[in-house]
Amino acid sequence: MLTYKNPKAKSCVVCERVFVPWSSTQVVCRQSCAMKKARADRLAAEKAERESINRRKEALKKVSELEADCREIVQEIARIRDRNDGCISCHVGPNYDGQWHGSHYRSHGGCSSLQFHLWNIHKSCAQCNKFKAGNIAEYRPRLVEKIGADRVEWLDNQPKSQKFSREYLYRFKAVMGKRLRRMRKWK
Repeated sequence: MLTYKNPKAKSCVVCERVFVPWSSTQVVCRQSCAMKKARADRLAAEKAERESINRRKEALKKVSELEADCREIVQEIARIRDRNDGCISCHVGPNYDGQWHGSHYRSHGGCSSLQFHLWNIHKSCAQCNKFKAGNIAEYRPRLVEKIGADRVEWLDNQPKSQKFSREYLYRFKAVMGKRLRRMRKWK
């Protein structure tokens, strides 16, 4: 002979109220809690889908696109680091209202081994960096004054090209991205 057991009381997963379920799979106490749970589940699924899409997009990037992403991060770090300095290449002060760039002493096209090195990247106004090709004639003396002659000589003696692996660029982007987020908080 079968006997019927009364269901055990459960705690609602939304409001934590104790209730007696109608079925063994019921996890919420009433319809309003069911709607809240359904919305939360849907939002979590959408977030997981977005993260999955972003991971797949990141995996499809070319090495040159990863290099551009890393260069953008490092240039922003240099601009934040130099926020109280003026243009490295001219007399423009830190209160300049125009656009600031992260200018390379040795260009990333001409010396790819230094494209992510922070000694090589400094804050510069858009006029010097874009229209005067970095204004290197003024850049070098100010760079010697800022970081020292031995470091500038080290930059000058670096090999011209270096190939970066995809794994290195992913790791570099993660580490420097974390550093950038911290620097933005301190700003």
